[in-house]
Amino acid sequence: MSSNATLFGLLGFALVLGGIGGYAGYTVGYSRAHLEAQVQIAEKDKQIADLSSRPAPRAEGGEKAGDKKEKPEFEPTTMTAEELSVLVPSIGSLSGEAQSKATYILNNVVGACMPCFDQQYSIGKCLERAPKLLDKTMCSDMQILGERTVRLAKAGKSPDEIRAAVEFSQPWLNVDTTGRPSKGPADAPVTIVEYSDFQCPYCKKAQPNIKEVSAKYGNKVRWVFMNQPLAMHKMARPAALAALAADKQDKFWEYHDALFASEGIDEEKLVQIARDIGLNVGKWEADRKSTEVDQMVADDVRIAEKWKISSTPTFLVNGYKIKGAMPPEFFARIIDAELEDPR
Repeated sequence: MSSNATLFGLLGFALVLGGIGGYAGYTVGYSRAHLEAQVQIAEKDKQIADLSSRPAPRAEGGEKAGDKKEKPEFEPTTMTAEELSVLVPSIGSLSGEAQSKATYILNNVVGACMPCFDQQYSIGKCLERAPKLLDKTMCSDMQILGERTVRLAKAGKSPDEIRAAVEFSQPWLNVDTTGRPSKGPADAPVTIVEYSDFQCPYCKKAQPNIKEVSAKYGNKVRWVFMNQPLAMHKMARPAALAALAADKQDKFWEYHDALFASEGIDEEKLVQIARDIGLNVGKWEADRKSTEVDQMVADDVRIAEKWKISSTPTFLVNGYKIKGAMPPEFFARIIDAELEDPR
């Protein structure tokens, strides 16, 4: 073998060894990096698992895990009468016990209106926050409660009476009821909006209570009906369309009462009620299939979704929200306060 061949052979052997060493070094480096990455991933997974097992932290104004809004603990404020007079100037007209009562209420009663219905602010705190909001109308209801507090304190009402008149756990909801079935004077001091489902057993259960409230307050209350047919009730929407079609012949409430008096609702029952209450059945059939009536139901549902009205029955008493088939005295608490100190 020539010396050149020997030299090239040695160089080739050296390159092979270098390549094997380089590959081995790369393999070891990769394995170590891969192992470290796996350890980091495992540690991260453990952290995630640990966090998942704890209650989710609440961000400022945010929602908790599971998309449920839970109200934080209420913390009363400690504003002085002088500080509150900047927010509610009329409190400056009070003195002595009346001023003390108003100051106490504004610091210790929850103000719950849009958009902070998931918070637990005092009326005073709400009034303090209002000027900082971009939409200055959003907390206008709190100014009403502030002025109401002052008027009742000035009238010599006790702290408990004032609290009963201003402390409501649900927000005011300003729902557009234009064109919806209603009864009672248009200028009645109290308007009650009923969001209902004709196939809902709780809505049916609420009807005697509604009649009792209506009998007690007469022309002081205007009633408005809005539809919220729940998906679980297959005849709720057809019934809503049928009742609105009856309204085209000024017989909504007769149809409404007959539906709630029924033991069950099916297509045959809808037609039978139309005949029983003396409707022009041909016109009624056309109206209940019309785009106009269908759109009214769709609009009612859209408004309910906008204001997070998700259960039936839901009532709005001058905008105050009552959920469920509550007893007449529950309605009376709000109605009496509205009549005694109208907004």
